Amino acid sequence: MTRVDSMRKIFVSFAALALLATIGGGMAFATDNPLHGKIIALDAGHGEVADNGTMVNGATNMIDGILVTEAEVNWDVVQALETKLKNTYGTHVVVAERLSSRKDRVNDAIAKCAALDLDGVVGADNRKCDALVSVHHNGSTDHGYDGTLVIYNEKKDKPLAEKMLAALTPLTGNSDGLENGGYGMTVYGNLVSVITEAYYITNDDEARAWLSGTKTPQEVDAQITGLTNYFASQTGGKGGKPR
Repeated sequence: MTRVDSMRKIFVSFAALALLATIGGGMAFATDNPLHGKIIALDAGHGEVADNGTMVNGATNMIDGILVTEAEVNWDVVQALETKLKNTYGTHVVVAERLSSRKDRVNDAIAKCAALDLDGVVGADNRKCDALVSVHHNGSTDHGYDGTLVIYNEKKDKPLAEKMLAALTPLTGNSDGLENGGYGMTVYGNLVSVITEAYYITNDDEARAWLSGTKTPQEVDAQITGLTNYFASQTGGKGGKPR
């Protein structure tokens, strides 16, 4: 065997070992990751088209001549959250269409979860969403006020709401607590669901932070922390319970 052939064989062997290590590491990561295989539905609050043809923006703030709308902030967070959950955590994610009816949004999310084909057999698995998170941001006439609020409806939703509030509150340093009652998407579909109001978009510092691109990655990480802690606290089982 020539020296060149020997070196080539050594290089190939190291490459194979590196590939095995990468695959092995990925398998271990997936096994230890509470979000792996879960089916999570996301909703970006507001953004629907009103009867008069205009977009429903939610809370707004004018910063240095730039209009910041809650609707676009919600969408920005949901898109970034979807990408990171899928690519980093192996989570199955569906995003509800921005329909005018909250009930229709929930039904759309439920249908998308049920339509996923995860078992390798052709056809929908007809599974239920493990959780639904409707992403919102709060508003106030006081441009200095900030705080974090999470809304839930049913008793079964409270554990998720508590984990999300604990994870999101460091974004503002001020907890507005949990709000319980028939509100928004949480009243439909019999899903474990919450509405998150991570911070006040009417707070000038928060709006500027979002415009600078620094706020969304922070919120995405906090949302993932809350979801991870929630699923880690639940008993085992495969993601996406049968309907």
